[in-house]
Amino acid sequence: QAPLSGVLQEFEQIQREQREANGVTERREWWERRSRLDLRMESLIQSLDSEVLGCWRGLLLPRDPGNAPLDEQELSQLLQELRECGWDSA
Repeated sequence: QAPLSGVLQEFEQIQREQREANGVTERREWWERRSRLDLRMESLIQSLDSEVLGCWRGLLLPRDPGNAPLDEQELSQLLQELRECGWDSA
C-alpha cells in the first residue's frame, strides 16, 4: 500500500472516531477518546512528514516574500538533502 493512501485512510478513520466521540456524554470517556485520537493524529502527522513528504517537505515551508526564492546556501543544503534521499540530478 502506498504511504499516502495509508495516511489518508488513517485520517478518515480518525475523523470518523472523532465524530463518534463528540456524541459521548460521559466526560471522562470523552477525554480518554480525545487523548487517544490526539496521539494517533500526532503519529499520523509524523508519518506524513517522514514517509510521504520526506526530503521534499522543505519546499512547503513558508518563505519571506521579500527574499529571493533560494539563496546559494539554501540551494546547496536542499541539493544535499535530496541526494541523501536518493535523488540524482543526471
